[in-house]
Amino acid sequence: MDIQLEKYKLMEWLVNLKDESIISKIKNIKKESSTASDWGDDISEAEKLLINAGLKDIEKGNTFTHEQVAKQINDTYGI
Repeated sequence: MDIQLEKYKLMEWLVNLKDESIISKIKNIKKESSTASDWGDDISEAEKLLINAGLKDIEKGNTFTHEQVAKQINDTYGI
């Protein structure tokens, strides 16, 4: 599929369109697509740095098993 050709055909069709309900639907599609964002766009730089630090820890093997964490919690809090 030639995307540029398809966009041109759509523009040509849109220019000649008279049906307001279709135009309204197209506007809604445009609005929805422009507001959709990746959750990564909504977090702070500090959060991004912490996530990257955590990923580096995982790569280096600096992690704890579930059992180790559960034991530490039990030893510390008795639960």
